[in-house]
Amino acid sequence: MKKFVCMAIMLALSTTQVFAQASSQEMPTTNVMVSIKGNPGVQQTPEFREVIPNEIRETLKLYLGGKIAHWYSRGDGGVLFIMNASSVEEAKTAIEALPLGRAGMVTAEYVPLRPLAPLGMLIAPSM
Repeated sequence: MKKFVCMAIMLALSTTQVFAQASSQEMPTTNVMVSIKGNPGVQQTPEFREVIPNEIRETLKLYLGGKIAHWYSRGDGGVLFIMNASSVEEAKTAIEALPLGRAGMVTAEYVPLRPLAPLGMLIAPSM
C-alpha cells in the first residue's frame, strides 16, 4: 500500500509539472474568432442596405483568399468568423477594412485561439 501511495504521489507531481510547463509557455495564436454584430438600429437604414452588396463581395474575397477559415450566422444576429490570423491585430485590420467596418456600422469582438496546452501531457517524456 505504501508503494502505491508513493507512486500515485510521484505521478501526480510529474503530471502537475508537465501541465505547469505547458500552460506557462506562451502558446502561439493560430486563429482568431471574430464575433460581429450590427450597431443598434443600423440595419434599418438605407446606408446599410447600400453597403451590404460590397460587404458580401469583400467578405467572400477574404474567404477565397484563405483569411476566413469558417463563418457562421449567430443565433442572436450577426456573424462569427474563425480567421486564419496569427494575432488579433491582423484579424482586426482585415475586418476594419470591410465596408461595414469602414462605415462604423458594426461592432466586433476578437478572441485569440491557441492550441490546448494541456495536451502536451500526452506527449511528455516519461519519467
